[in-house]
Amino acid sequence: MQFRRNIGGRKVGIDIAPLVDVVFLLVIFFAVSTTFLETSGIKLELPSSNSSADRETKEIAVFLGKDGSLSFEEETVTLDQLRERLATVLEDAETKVVVLRADTEASHGAVVDVMDLVKAAGAEALTVATRSAG
Repeated sequence: MQFRRNIGGRKVGIDIAPLVDVVFLLVIFFAVSTTFLETSGIKLELPSSNSSADRETKEIAVFLGKDGSLSFEEETVTLDQLRERLATVLEDAETKVVVLRADTEASHGAVVDVMDLVKAAGAEALTVATRSAG
């Protein structure tokens, strides 16, 4: 039995064009589906927690600095301004959940004052943000 060594003078190879197409589609998919975190201008040191969960929806966040300064929607506000603006935002929000991002060294009284204000503004739930311990 004889085998032909050269099949019509053609070289056998692997076409990698479909592989390149699939890789580019994956890069585009991951670039489009990536979410970026929006951070406030106040430098915060969040407390750590082992049971923190990632949020996927746009959050209504209130920032409380260690010196007691408040920030909402990237602007420094007072307690009265926060109550008015938060009530306005919560009226139109799909989920009435507010995230409190308080510095680790913020006073307990200031945190409780903001928590009371958030509830009075019409929030259905309040979440305290933490960073992952690991």
